[in-house]
Amino acid sequence: MKKIIVALVAMVVAVQMSCARDVITMNPKELPAAAQTFLKQYFSDKQISYIKVESEFLSKKYEVVMTDRTKIEFDGKGNWEEVDGKRNIIPEVLVPDYIRQFVEAQYPGVTYHKIERDRGEVEVELNNGLELTFNKKGELIDIDE
Repeated sequence: MKKIIVALVAMVVAVQMSCARDVITMNPKELPAAAQTFLKQYFSDKQISYIKVESEFLSKKYEVVMTDRTKIEFDGKGNWEEVDGKRNIIPEVLVPDYIRQFVEAQYPGVTYHKIERDRGEVEVELNNGLELTFNKKGELIDIDE
């Protein structure tokens, strides 16, 4: 019985490994419609360097890298998860109002270099080197320098 279970697990892993592969492209039409719209709306002035399509067992993820090194990550539906300007300023409109209000009050004049959304938390990186993490209630829960 153990041999059958081990064989089945090995087959599942083999199938998963054969299906999971990354594809590199420059064609934005490889992205979901929501990701294409996002890029047109917020990054139409930038040129795509490459797009990495990561195929996982039951889903895909997309990583778009611009020629200025800005990196945008999307989930399988085309919803953005992270925008990393790599020291370039990212569009402030991507930052939720409650974070912008907090940052304007505490750190006037700073700009945003990165934003990441993950499981109800939002993390922003400012040009002064601080990384601020907020929970889904809009409360500051962490500051990293």
